Amino acid sequence: MVRKLIIAVVVLTFGMIPLSTALAYLNTETGPGCGLGKLLWREAEGKNKIVQQVLAATTNGTGMQTFGISSGTSDCTNDGVVKNDQKVPVFANVNFENLRQEMAQGRGEYLVSLATLLGVPADRRSEFFSLMQEKYATIFKSEQTTSSEMLIALNREMSAHPALLEAGGNR
Repeated sequence: MVRKLIIAVVVLTFGMIPLSTALAYLNTETGPGCGLGKLLWREAEGKNKIVQQVLAATTNGTGMQTFGISSGTSDCTNDGVVKNDQKVPVFANVNFENLRQEMAQGRGEYLVSLATLLGVPADRRSEFFSLMQEKYATIFKSEQTTSSEMLIALNREMSAHPALLEAGGNR
Protein backbone atom coordinates (compact mmCIF):
# COMPACT_ATOMS: atom_id res chain seq x y z
CA MET A 1 0.00 0.00 0.00
CA VAL A 2 2.78 2.43 0.95
CA ARG A 3 4.71 1.48 -2.16
CA LYS A 4 1.70 2.23 -4.40
CA LEU A 5 1.27 5.60 -2.70
CA ILE A 6 4.94 6.47 -3.25
CA ILE A 7 4.73 5.45 -6.91
CA ALA A 8 1.58 7.55 -7.38
CA VAL A 9 3.24 10.59 -5.81
CA VAL A 10 6.33 10.20 -8.00
CA VAL A 11 4.25 9.79 -11.17
CA LEU A 12 2.08 12.79 -10.32
CA THR A 13 5.10 14.90 -9.44
CA PHE A 14 6.93 14.17 -12.68
CA GLY A 15 3.72 14.40 -14.64
CA MET A 16 3.07 17.90 -13.31
CA ILE A 17 6.51 19.27 -14.26
CA PRO A 18 5.65 19.75 -17.97
CA LEU A 19 2.33 21.38 -17.04
CA SER A 20 3.90 23.74 -14.51
CA THR A 21 6.67 24.64 -16.95
CA ALA A 22 4.15 25.42 -19.67
CA LEU A 23 2.10 27.55 -17.29
CA ALA A 24 5.22 29.40 -16.14
CA TYR A 25 5.88 30.53 -19.70
CA LEU A 26 2.37 31.94 -19.94
CA ASN A 27 2.87 34.07 -16.82
CA THR A 28 4.99 37.15 -17.49
CA GLU A 29 4.33 38.54 -13.99
CA THR A 30 6.75 37.40 -11.36
CA GLY A 31 5.89 37.72 -7.73
CA PRO A 32 2.75 38.11 -5.71
CA GLY A 33 0.83 40.36 -8.10
CA CYS A 34 -0.20 43.51 -6.27
CA GLY A 35 -0.93 44.62 -2.74
CA LEU A 36 0.94 45.57 0.39
CA GLY A 37 3.15 42.48 0.14
CA LYS A 38 4.39 43.47 -3.29
CA LEU A 39 5.10 47.00 -2.10
CA LEU A 40 6.93 45.91 1.05
CA TRP A 41 9.06 43.29 -0.68
CA ARG A 42 9.54 45.15 -3.99
CA GLU A 43 13.16 46.09 -3.35
CA ALA A 44 14.14 42.86 -1.61
CA GLU A 45 17.27 41.27 -2.99
CA GLY A 46 16.25 38.24 -5.01
CA LYS A 47 12.62 39.38 -5.09
CA ASN A 48 11.74 36.60 -7.53
CA LYS A 49 13.03 33.90 -5.21
CA ILE A 50 10.65 31.64 -3.34
CA VAL A 51 11.29 33.13 0.12
CA GLN A 52 10.53 36.70 -0.97
CA GLN A 53 7.46 35.63 -2.91
CA VAL A 54 6.16 33.64 0.05
CA LEU A 55 6.73 36.62 2.36
CA ALA A 56 4.95 38.94 -0.08
CA ALA A 57 2.05 36.52 -0.53
CA THR A 58 1.79 36.05 3.25
CA THR A 59 1.70 39.81 3.74
CA ASN A 60 -1.01 40.07 1.09
CA GLY A 61 -2.96 37.40 2.97
CA THR A 62 -3.73 39.93 5.70
CA GLY A 63 -6.65 41.21 3.61
CA MET A 64 -4.85 44.28 2.37
CA GLN A 65 -4.51 42.88 -1.15
CA THR A 66 -8.29 42.58 -1.38
CA PHE A 67 -8.62 46.17 -0.25
CA GLY A 68 -5.94 47.23 -2.75
CA ILE A 69 -7.77 45.51 -5.58
CA SER A 70 -11.17 46.94 -4.63
CA SER A 71 -9.84 50.46 -4.10
CA GLY A 72 -7.22 50.51 -6.87
CA THR A 73 -4.32 51.15 -4.45
CA SER A 74 -1.06 49.34 -3.56
CA ASP A 75 -0.15 48.84 -7.23
CA CYS A 76 -3.48 47.09 -7.81
CA THR A 77 -5.88 48.17 -10.51
CA ASN A 78 -9.46 47.21 -10.70
CA ASP A 79 -9.72 47.85 -14.45
CA GLY A 80 -13.41 48.54 -13.99
CA VAL A 81 -14.05 45.17 -12.36
CA VAL A 82 -15.16 46.87 -9.14
CA LYS A 83 -16.89 50.07 -10.12
CA ASN A 84 -17.03 53.05 -7.79
CA ASP A 85 -20.59 52.35 -6.75
CA GLN A 86 -19.58 48.82 -5.72
CA LYS A 87 -16.51 49.66 -3.65
CA VAL A 88 -18.44 49.99 -0.40
CA PRO A 89 -20.43 46.74 -0.78
CA VAL A 90 -17.32 44.77 -1.83
CA PHE A 91 -15.26 46.21 1.02
CA ALA A 92 -18.05 45.60 3.55
CA ASN A 93 -18.53 42.02 2.40
CA VAL A 94 -14.83 41.13 2.45
CA ASN A 95 -14.17 42.83 5.80
CA PHE A 96 -17.53 42.21 7.44
CA GLU A 97 -16.38 40.61 10.71
CA ASN A 98 -13.67 43.23 11.23
CA LEU A 99 -16.21 46.00 10.62
CA ARG A 100 -18.63 44.37 13.06
CA GLN A 101 -15.98 44.40 15.80
CA GLU A 102 -14.73 47.89 15.07
CA MET A 103 -18.22 49.40 14.91
CA ALA A 104 -18.88 47.96 18.37
CA GLN A 105 -15.63 49.60 19.58
CA GLY A 106 -16.20 52.86 17.71
CA ARG A 107 -12.69 52.80 16.23
CA GLY A 108 -10.28 50.88 14.02
CA GLU A 109 -8.53 50.78 10.67
CA TYR A 110 -11.37 49.00 8.84
CA LEU A 111 -13.82 51.60 10.13
CA VAL A 112 -11.48 54.36 8.91
CA SER A 113 -11.38 52.70 5.48
CA LEU A 114 -15.16 52.40 5.40
CA ALA A 115 -15.51 56.07 6.33
CA THR A 116 -13.12 56.97 3.51
CA LEU A 117 -15.04 54.90 0.97
CA LEU A 118 -18.32 56.41 2.14
CA GLY A 119 -16.92 59.93 1.70
CA VAL A 120 -17.01 60.95 5.37
CA PRO A 121 -14.87 64.11 5.69
CA ALA A 122 -11.74 63.66 7.81
CA ASP A 123 -12.91 66.28 10.30
CA ARG A 124 -16.17 64.35 10.85
CA ARG A 125 -14.72 60.86 11.30
CA SER A 126 -14.85 60.88 15.10
CA GLU A 127 -18.55 61.77 14.85
CA PHE A 128 -19.02 58.90 12.36
CA PHE A 129 -17.21 56.45 14.68
CA SER A 130 -19.35 57.52 17.63
CA LEU A 131 -22.51 57.13 15.54
CA MET A 132 -21.49 53.62 14.46
CA GLN A 133 -20.88 52.61 18.07
CA GLU A 134 -24.09 54.26 19.30
CA LYS A 135 -26.22 52.67 16.57
CA TYR A 136 -24.48 49.28 16.62
CA ALA A 137 -27.59 47.40 17.79
CA THR A 138 -29.65 49.04 15.04
CA ILE A 139 -27.07 48.33 12.33
CA PHE A 140 -26.54 44.72 13.47
CA LYS A 141 -30.01 43.56 14.47
CA SER A 142 -28.85 39.98 15.02
CA GLU A 143 -25.90 37.63 14.70
CA GLN A 144 -27.28 36.66 11.27
CA THR A 145 -27.12 40.21 9.87
CA THR A 146 -25.46 40.15 6.45
CA SER A 147 -23.14 42.77 5.01
CA SER A 148 -25.93 43.94 2.69
CA GLU A 149 -28.36 44.34 5.59
CA MET A 150 -25.67 46.14 7.57
CA LEU A 151 -25.14 48.62 4.73
CA ILE A 152 -28.87 49.26 4.37
CA ALA A 153 -29.13 50.05 8.09
CA LEU A 154 -25.93 52.11 7.96
CA ASN A 155 -27.29 54.15 5.03
CA ARG A 156 -30.51 54.74 6.95
CA GLU A 157 -28.54 56.06 9.93
CA MET A 158 -26.26 58.15 7.71
CA SER A 159 -29.22 59.77 5.95
CA ALA A 160 -30.23 61.22 9.33
CA HIS A 161 -26.76 62.81 9.56
CA PRO A 162 -26.11 64.44 6.14
CA ALA A 163 -23.18 66.48 7.51
CA LEU A 164 -21.19 63.26 7.72
CA LEU A 165 -21.05 62.99 3.96
CA GLU A 166 -19.05 65.09 1.53
CA ALA A 167 -20.81 66.09 -1.66
CA GLY A 168 -20.74 63.07 -3.92
CA GLY A 169 -19.96 60.52 -1.21
CA ASN A 170 -20.01 56.87 -2.27
CA ARG A 171 -23.16 55.52 -0.70
